[in-house]
Amino acid sequence: MASSTTPEAAEPQSFTAMNQGDVDAIGSHCARPARFDPQAQTERAKTALSRLRAWGKEKQTAVLPKPKPSSNAARLVAINQLKKSAKGDDKTPLENRVYLHVEAEANTTTSKYPKGDFFYNKEWSVGRVLDAAAKSLQVQNVNNRGGGEEERLRVFHVEAGRLLEFSEKTGDVFGSGNTMVLLRGVGPAVPDLIQA
Repeated sequence: MASSTTPEAAEPQSFTAMNQGDVDAIGSHCARPARFDPQAQTERAKTALSRLRAWGKEKQTAVLPKPKPSSNAARLVAINQLKKSAKGDDKTPLENRVYLHVEAEANTTTSKYPKGDFFYNKEWSVGRVLDAAAKSLQVQNVNNRGGGEEERLRVFHVEAGRLLEFSEKTGDVFGSGNTMVLLRGVGPAVPDLIQA
């Protein structure tokens, strides 16, 4: 058995001490990334939602000065005017079309055309409509390339007052004459916690 003064006994101790010192020195530079924090995610979602609500109130007073038609006849006239001016894929059958006002929010997105009237297929997902709307308004869309939530485009349904999930079916969410807004960096759609 070796005594503590022999070189064999001293080597493992100094080797261990040296490795621990290296780990301590390197540890501060190679810290592990933070774990998923559901409370921080909830706070970010609440902040994004409050920004979105403030934007919606500002948008209502600034951009939408005239109220929507209140009578059925006036609504039909407005929808017929929308149908005449809307652009879209001519291959979409008339019975499957949903006609929408589309806007790109100026504070979060840069677009060549700030708004337009378009029609889309009711069978399409909201994600596919987002891609088509971004292309039509010439908004940069990096959703399919990965990246963080700050760069992702989201769809805000003005009449429903909520962000839409990409997988929702367009015909289930929108009606002709509705308005959708493309927003960047607002985070994922947050479930309604009151109804859940």
